[in-house]
Amino acid sequence: MEKQIAQYKDMVRNSQNQSNTLKNAIAQMEAQIKKLEAQVRLTQTKISQTSLKIQGLSGDISTQNIELEKQRNNLSQTIQAINEYDQTGPLELVFGSGNFSDMLSQAQYVNNLQTGLQQKLDAIKEFKAQLETQKIESENQKTLLENFKKQLSGQTLVLDSQRDDQKDLLATTKNQEKIYQSTLTTLQKQRDQVERDIYLAEEKLRRAINPNSIPNAQKGILAWPIKNTLVQIYGCITTSFARNSYPACNEGKGNGGFHNGLDIDLETGDPVAAALDGTISGVGNMARYAYGKWITIKHDNGLTTLYAHLSVQSVNVGQKVKTDDIIGYGGSTGYSTGSHLHFTVYATNTFHVEPNRYGYPTPLGGPLNPLLYLDQ
Repeated sequence: MEKQIAQYKDMVRNSQNQSNTLKNAIAQMEAQIKKLEAQVRLTQTKISQTSLKIQGLSGDISTQNIELEKQRNNLSQTIQAINEYDQTGPLELVFGSGNFSDMLSQAQYVNNLQTGLQQKLDAIKEFKAQLETQKIESENQKTLLENFKKQLSGQTLVLDSQRDDQKDLLATTKNQEKIYQSTLTTLQKQRDQVERDIYLAEEKLRRAINPNSIPNAQKGILAWPIKNTLVQIYGCITTSFARNSYPACNEGKGNGGFHNGLDIDLETGDPVAAALDGTISGVGNMARYAYGKWITIKHDNGLTTLYAHLSVQSVNVGQKVKTDDIIGYGGSTGYSTGSHLHFTVYATNTFHVEPNRYGYPTPLGGPLNPLLYLDQ
């Protein structure tokens, strides 16, 4: 099944490199859906296997408890026999024995009891250690099972989202290439306008950042929301891709494109985590513009973080989250050429949300370089 998932991943990557036609867009969605369906089946299999392991461990623990109780009873009987013998005085032992041979036999009996006592104590210790190991393993498997169940829930939501996107695409274009291309042309112009609006607004907000309201640059203040390849950095970038994809900027070395965060590679459906403890301050959807489905978290240190291009958002405004809590699942919503996470860090004193020219809620703020705060 994992091999099948890898094949579908390759199909998705290959389709992203094809020309932007309706046929290729549908093929890419089909491959994405098949990949997610295979991942759901794999997770369901893992849940079944883990449940069976837990059942087996539960049976082993019950058996060990019964055996441990037997060993304790045997130990109790041995201790009682030794105590009874200890209460027999020397004269009583000598005269109570039929002959010298009987007396030696009784002495040997007591010696055997004492040896057996130590063996039983050792056996009980071993059973206790085995029982403790099995209990720990059982708890680990239960935790794993809960994680698999959460993973399945997330994967199912992502799968449903992808199916809805496919239906929307077919409904909007009426399955006609001409309508699709016309929609793309109009959409591209609108997207460029939205990107430029964000850039101009944030240029002003950058100048409004209060340095005393944000932490000094220090690695490790933020955790990576997903540990994967960094595919685009922050700042005024002079590559041809940046010039063609981002709002125009000039850093004194020639024209470039300004990118207000980091792009981190991921697969659609990969979990995205909170970079730091905080409160969910925004959950929005810009449809096919800019960030698509996004989440923002307000942190107590004067920073606000943005997570964009998500396929699914799993949190609500006002919700408290901890570092590494899953807040959503990656995707390629909004203005995106492929699945990745766009991660921005804002100075909270400049951050707000307002509708863009097409009415979609847009997060805006004075952006900071995330690499100043992320751990290495």
